[in-house]
Amino acid sequence: MEVTETTTISVRVPGARLHVERTGRRGEVLLGITGFGCGSQLFGPILPLFSDRFDCITYDNRAAGRSSTPLLPTSMPELASDAVRVLDALGVDAAHVHGVSMGGMIAQEMALRFPDRVRSLVLQGTTPGGPRSTGPAAETLLSLAAQRAPLSRERKVKLLTRQLFSDAYAAAHPDEALAHLGRLGADRAGVRGVLQHLTASTVHDTVRRLRSVQAPTLVLHGRLDRMVSVANAQLLAERIPRATLALVDGAGHLPLLEQPLPVRALILDW
Repeated sequence: MEVTETTTISVRVPGARLHVERTGRRGEVLLGITGFGCGSQLFGPILPLFSDRFDCITYDNRAAGRSSTPLLPTSMPELASDAVRVLDALGVDAAHVHGVSMGGMIAQEMALRFPDRVRSLVLQGTTPGGPRSTGPAAETLLSLAAQRAPLSRERKVKLLTRQLFSDAYAAAHPDEALAHLGRLGADRAGVRGVLQHLTASTVHDTVRRLRSVQAPTLVLHGRLDRMVSVANAQLLAERIPRATLALVDGAGHLPLLEQPLPVRALILDW
């Protein structure tokens, strides 16, 4: 499948400027919200799989990618408001929202605070946060910290690959995994941006409010996810009314990159 023409715009929000891209311009709107410290290049490989059916909108969160980094700290409510402002700027009343990792946290907040703007919700590889969720393992924290340590590039790539992808995928598709890491690392957040996203993620907690989510919700998670425990997906599915839980066998933190065609089929069937 070929990607149809992509248009790029800049959207002003309080304290920042957001880099926004629109691909497809047909069908209903699918809004992709990316994760911690990375730009919307995360969605690049899968856009051809959805742009034939949807009007795909992706953007870089404030403090990451090609968007600007404000001086003041940010929060999940502010990041969710940014998502709504992107829709406003493009004249979109409501969208199907697909949030990945930290993007899933933003999507939860968006569905809770702006229910009329969310047609449906796909929460992939994410967590509700708070004391009732399962936090990252020590290995994950050390691997992320190592990305800022004076280690060789080869060592950093190896550590990050283990956190983001399943061992089987990394062994079978090493060049593809490396290309994905390159996209995720392109225009990555600086130190200030990383700290802003870290603060917002750390205080994120929707557990007590999830019963109020009105949008039809698909909770999608790789069974072998090392970055975010699968227990968090189970907690989300238990708390969100009528949510559907889909665990992807053999996949790590990013099923949409490891198994794009099965994940596309799963989402569209749902």
